[in-house]
Amino acid sequence: MSSDFTYDIIVAGSGMGGMSAATMLANDGFKVLVLEAAHALGGCSSSFYRKGYWFESGATTLTGFDENQPLWKLEKETGIEIPRVELNPSMRVQMNDTTITRYKAINKWIEEAGDKFGQPKAQRKFWKKALKVADVVWKASFNNPFFPPQNLGEWLKLGINNSLLDAWVLPYAFKSVKDVLGEFGLKDPLFLNFVDEQLMITAQSPAEDTPFLFGAPALTYTNYANYYVPGGLIRMVETLRDFITEKGGSVQTKEGVNQIIENGSEYTVITEKNRYRSKALVSNIPVWNMAGLTGGEMKEYFEKESKRFDKAWGAVTLGVVSEDTFPKGFPLHHQIHIPEAEKVPYIESGSIFVSLSHPDDKQRAKSGKRVLNVSCHTKPEPWFHKRDQYNEHKKLVEEKIIKLMDKYMPGFGKEHIINVFSGTPVTWQNWVHRKKGRVGGIPQSMARSLLDWTPASPPFENLYLCGDTVFPGQGIPGVTLSGINVYHRVKKNFN
Repeated sequence: MSSDFTYDIIVAGSGMGGMSAATMLANDGFKVLVLEAAHALGGCSSSFYRKGYWFESGATTLTGFDENQPLWKLEKETGIEIPRVELNPSMRVQMNDTTITRYKAINKWIEEAGDKFGQPKAQRKFWKKALKVADVVWKASFNNPFFPPQNLGEWLKLGINNSLLDAWVLPYAFKSVKDVLGEFGLKDPLFLNFVDEQLMITAQSPAEDTPFLFGAPALTYTNYANYYVPGGLIRMVETLRDFITEKGGSVQTKEGVNQIIENGSEYTVITEKNRYRSKALVSNIPVWNMAGLTGGEMKEYFEKESKRFDKAWGAVTLGVVSEDTFPKGFPLHHQIHIPEAEKVPYIESGSIFVSLSHPDDKQRAKSGKRVLNVSCHTKPEPWFHKRDQYNEHKKLVEEKIIKLMDKYMPGFGKEHIINVFSGTPVTWQNWVHRKKGRVGGIPQSMARSLLDWTPASPPFENLYLCGDTVFPGQGIPGVTLSGINVYHRVKKNFN
């Protein structure tokens, strides 16, 4: 093991939370080291190369570039330009024989919702309210980097940074999305199922367990700008990597953190290759993993935090290479609801989510070919407990999902498949080193208040947390915001 190297800040984990924090800190002149266990950067917001094609880590969308949103702020503060192409419409939803298009323009989307689900007047009132709440939530998030507040000074800043004119949204922290739907008289089973599944891919919880304060941005993200990164999400992460290194920082892959040692006001981080020292440590590692990397009081703390949030989703994912037989102008993101009679065994999803490579993206797929990523929710634990049946179950799930796509996705046909492979929570644990293969963060819950999150500043000097197990939670905009919030805390406390 080589000698110590000293840095101002070590960032453990290169997901978008850690990379956003590292980028902002490097921009301010901090000497930053990013350590990543996997061979590729980005964690769950990345891409990987296999047999001539680039696949995303999972089926995913990219938002957060509108004014007051996290990626907008990241670019504005650093001058970085993340390569991207806007998508419109952003998503197509298939519910049996009903096709719903998620248009960006709010009035066009309201017209679509009223046409497909009925009650056009109630639909208009609900979606206008949801978008209004979402706008306030994004603005408040932008103005309050020290949220949730952790001391008296931060509580006082809440009063200074916020307008009383926005206080009307606060009661929605205590009302579920389902409660608000009921207030507008929206109780049609088809529409409620639509909302549940939209929330499952954004908030990881259904309408009855998602506070409307979170649910409003989660439901209206298709009404903001949605983007595609040519070459895959790895190009977004590489843009941040290049910026960090240009500013004098270092980004290391295949060098995971094995041990974190607190030395008073400093930290020693031990990997298989090196021992590093830093004045501060930013962890983008999920809270469930931290107990295994720490000792003493810190280990006890993270064991308690892990027990508080012991329920989280895993994912079954498919990577597919297909002939490009899709209709011209076909949206790149698709949610396919699973009819009751066609339920897929060993998963708990009511839908599957499919993302396609852009037809003009020749970096990810050869001419005339398309790459598809498929994701769906599953409970992670059974995949680890039944190893003798693991391959059999994985193959069955793969076959059932392909059958659904063949039936409900225009242009897709089993006969056009060139290559297909699948992954499970076991894959995610081995690949991105998330304990039990839990992905997507901690599900939203009406039982947990806004203040009841693992804090960005745990009770250990110069230790900071970001990522999808820290406020505000999952999604690329959410984890980017957590990284920006950590940047503000480090900047305030560093000496």
